[in-house]
Amino acid sequence: MGLFSRKNKTASPEEIAAKQENRKLLEQFQVTKAWGVKKYRTAMQFIYDEARRCFVVAEGPEETFREREPYVIRFDQVNSMALEVDEYWSEEGGQYSPRGFGQLTQEKYKDVFWRYDFYLIIRTDHPYAGTIRYKMNFKTTVMKVPERGFMYRRGLEIGGAYEGEDIRRLISKIEKELNRDEKGIRREAAVGILTNTDPEGVTGKLVKGYYDEKTLNKIENLLNHAKRGERIRMLFVPPTCGEN
Repeated sequence: MGLFSRKNKTASPEEIAAKQENRKLLEQFQVTKAWGVKKYRTAMQFIYDEARRCFVVAEGPEETFREREPYVIRFDQVNSMALEVDEYWSEEGGQYSPRGFGQLTQEKYKDVFWRYDFYLIIRTDHPYAGTIRYKMNFKTTVMKVPERGFMYRRGLEIGGAYEGEDIRRLISKIEKELNRDEKGIRREAAVGILTNTDPEGVTGKLVKGYYDEKTLNKIENLLNHAKRGERIRMLFVPPTCGEN
């Protein structure tokens, strides 16, 4: 699926006129903030104008988004928004390793790599940008999910679609996962170093701890995606009486 889907698939005189009007809106657009991975030219950005209560979603940095002529959409044109988390696995840990297929049994949880992509699906009543699919991460987050106790887990189990208050519940779940794993990893590292029970010795435990820190950083990155989704959702909530 592309960046957005149009309700009308062929250009019409009305759409040509809408494009001309959209160019005027782009000229008036004042960037309040741009959310997205900025160092990749094809990464997607969510860019909004708080004063005019409108936004665009476009590829590339905010400095050049007008060149791509994305449709400017008012906040009040948004009908609904969902945060989709694609959680899947692969047998290899490369960035572009193929998605795993077939049945994954519990004893294989520890051997596979868990992969995460975050998308915002924004549904609007804009006549030419009915549904916008905003990929929040440019690169897939690939990680081994740490065991808990003596059990390996089927990923973080956060895959699915979240709307409204469910996004906050997702944030809470990832925060709990991060806190539990952080405490468990640090406890195991401390015991291993003090007792030198790691068969590789103290140096081996420290190296293992380095990779554990990378795992925590990846979970925190997932948390940041979820929080960004909630901040965007709140932009579309009509202001209450007394707010600007």
